[in-house]
Amino acid sequence: MNCTQLLDLSYFSVRVAIIGAGPAGLSAARGLDADVFEEHDSVGLPRHCTSLVSSEGAESSGISPSLVVSKYNLVTLMNLRGDYIVFRLRKPVYMIDRPGLEDKLAEGIAVKLRSRVTGVEGHYIFVNNERRGPYDVIVIAEGAARRFSERYGKVVRLPGLQIDARIAGRPLEEMNVIYDRKISQSYFAWVVHIDGELYRIGLADRSQIPQKLQKLLKIFRAEPVSKPFGGGVLAGPPAPRLVVGPHALVGDAAGLTKPLSGGGIVLALKSGVALRDSINKGDLGLYESALRPTLLRLKVAHLAYKFMYERGFVHKSLALFSKSEFLAYDYDDHVKTLLLALMTTHKAPIALAEGLRYYLRSEKI
Repeated sequence: MNCTQLLDLSYFSVRVAIIGAGPAGLSAARGLDADVFEEHDSVGLPRHCTSLVSSEGAESSGISPSLVVSKYNLVTLMNLRGDYIVFRLRKPVYMIDRPGLEDKLAEGIAVKLRSRVTGVEGHYIFVNNERRGPYDVIVIAEGAARRFSERYGKVVRLPGLQIDARIAGRPLEEMNVIYDRKISQSYFAWVVHIDGELYRIGLADRSQIPQKLQKLLKIFRAEPVSKPFGGGVLAGPPAPRLVVGPHALVGDAAGLTKPLSGGGIVLALKSGVALRDSINKGDLGLYESALRPTLLRLKVAHLAYKFMYERGFVHKSLALFSKSEFLAYDYDDHVKTLLLALMTTHKAPIALAEGLRYYLRSEKI
């Protein structure tokens, strides 16, 4: 039976189960008669991410201005050897109150807390090892954990950890991204100003994350004011299929994150809404169609991730363009921003030649 037949609303109402009460699951649940299962004691906790979103993404996905904690107009890419590149943002980036966002999304939704889904089989799920169902649609919105969605496609997942800390004298402003192998071999670290002398400091990598976070705090002489928090940072690619039989993947579970930064809040919200609309229209195929341009963009960004991060060309680029300043045209499309920046510099031919040499050399290794 195909999805369109399955959801023929002229014959019966659709039974929907949603695994996970994060932004993707809750945005899908609004307007549906769905059973929403959340394994934790409350919605929005524990904290996972840095909570950065573009102002354009926030406005288009309905994030309330009351949830904005800080605003940023520039981001500095740097290493620990003194190289840096400044990107001035065409439009601001926000740090939002992520738990507050989920609290707002959960208003009016009867979320089943402390309900851990332990299995998914066909039209049934297992909650605390008890079978529930059958459901016409099972929405997998489990976030970066990807316990169930992993079967539908591999996504690069790096452990990340961060902490809120004070740095005396406020030495850094706005958003700072650190590309340095002494701190992160496979991804990057970040120091994001929140207010006064308060910063959010963290990193993602493949190993020794707590030890590297302590090293990062020591480098910046930062004093922690919170407990460490974090989770998986996803770098793509997105799942090859978002709908498989009665199962639909949304948000991080679908690999819908920006590979070069790991950000995915806006993508989670928009994917949840797109899925909800397709369910209400009785055709899950509309969900994949609506996300097709996004999937293509994220696949291209994942290729950029492989070259810049896995092959390490980001470190060469940082040295080559050190002390340069560019316009960040689109915070939600890093590849577009990088290409437009490249078009504005006289170093473009050198960068392209270096990139080609770097690629050919890494292919031989």
